[in-house]
Order: sequence, then structure tokens, then C-alpha cells
Amino acid sequence: MSVNTISAIEREGYNEEMRLDYERMKSTFMKCTRQDGLLKAGTVVWETVDVTDAAQEKTRDGRIPISNLDHGRVTATPKREYKKYEIDDFDVYRHNSTIRQVQQMKSVGACHRACDQLIVDQLDGTSTEINSGTAISFSTYGNILNWIAQLENNDVSTDNGQIWGAVTPMALRQMMRINEFISHDYVETRKLENGIPGDGYYRWLGVNWFSTTALTGKGTATAKCYLFDTQAVGHQTLGEPDTMVDYNKEDDYWFNWAKISHAAAVVLPRGVVRAVHDDTATFT
Repeated sequence: MSVNTISAIEREGYNEEMRLDYERMKSTFMKCTRQDGLLKAGTVVWETVDVTDAAQEKTRDGRIPISNLDHGRVTATPKREYKKYEIDDFDVYRHNSTIRQVQQMKSVGACHRACDQLIVDQLDGTSTEINSGTAISFSTYGNILNWIAQLENNDVSTDNGQIWGAVTPMALRQMMRINEFISHDYVETRKLENGIPGDGYYRWLGVNWFSTTALTGKGTATAKCYLFDTQAVGHQTLGEPDTMVDYNKEDDYWFNWAKISHAAAVVLPRGVVRAVHDDTATFT
């Protein structure tokens, strides 16, 4: 009878492909922002024009009244963020053979998380919020209506398909206690936007609702959630994260890194309204 003489370390070297831990591999906020900023002299600039004033009547035998556009601009300084991993041949031998591929995927994921964090930091810097910053119940229909109305009172239209509702996973589950939110008669569900799992949303009351773990205070009694218009938040990047995989001959190791160069700013503050949710609240 033959005997299996393959050693334990050899068997471990041929395990199945590595599995990533739970990871946010794609930015959840980039799709919700405007990307029309102009990079000039090391600064990204978003141009704005103030609210349109009323038309004026021309008096008899008088000149047509003249108005001047109230131009404004919001600027941000681009930042470059990296994630780098190193590994030598001995570590490759000791670990799963796909470890370098996993390192590359993780470095790209870290750059996408950096994008979300930069955008969330800008949202956190806004001051408009309902209920004076005290947590509201997201399972109450009237509270959601009041939240949306606050945005509309700022002359922000909810009919253009560009209003986003960023809420925590717990807040979204609380909203699912609202009958109108879970009914297909009222809600258009797009959970596979562009064929990318997790990149979808629920369209309800003129808002594209999505949940994300990137929000400040997630899992606490003071989780910050947002309604905002695409034109209100700017995020400028050169595209997908750049990656590099190479070998260092001098010190005999492989390395890979990913980088993202980007800038973000709240361009129109009145287009952002915050609500606080108590993520510790239980379901009844």
C-alpha cells in the first residue's frame, strides 16, 4: 500500500486561493459627487453661481434693468494617499501563492476607502441638520418627509434624480419598517447598479437611498446620515487608483503599492442636510 509522503508545509503551499476578509473594495460615494473641478496651480477649483434673482420690469422708455451674476468658487488642495505592501520570496513560499495578488487588491481597496473618508469628512464639516442634531427615528415616515422637506426648502429639487441619501446599515433597516419604503408600488430598487454588487440604491421619494459603513458614528447613538445633491459635493480624482508591482533587486523582495490623488469639498452647503440616527436602537 502506497504512503502519502507530501509534507505538511507542501500541502499548505497548495491550499485554495486566499479569501479576503469583508472589505469595501469600491467607493460608495464617488458616484454621488460632481467631477467638474479644474486643477490649476496645484489647487482644484469648483465654480458656482449664486441663486438667480427675480426678473425686473422695464419701465416705459427706460433701459432694460441690468443684473450681475454672483460668481463664487470653492477650492481644495489635492492630496496623494498610498497603501504599500512588501514580501520576499521566503514569505511567498511560506504563505499561499496568491498572497501578492491579495496584497494588490487590498491596496486598491484602501485607496477607495480613502476616497470615501475624504468625502465624508467634508460632509461632516457642514452645519445644516434637522432636529438640532438630536437623533430621529428612521422608522417614522414623518421624520423622513421632514428631512426631505428641509432640503427642498433650500430650493434643492428632488425631481432631478441626483439626490442621495447616505445612511448607515442600521438606519436603512429601520427605514424598512416603513410600509411605503418596502413596497414595490413606491420604491424602485436598483441593487445592482452597472452590474457591480453593492453599488445600487433604493429610489424613493425622489431620493437614491444607499447604506454605507463609511459614515461617522456608525454603530453608535450619534451616527451621522446625509441627504445631498450631486452638485453640492465635489470630488476630483484622476480615475481609478494607480498600482505598481515590482521587484527590489538590492534587498530581494517584491512590493506593490496603490495610490490615489484626489481632492473633495462641499461646493454648495445648502444642498446638504444631516440627520442623526441612533444605531444602538433595537427593533421592536
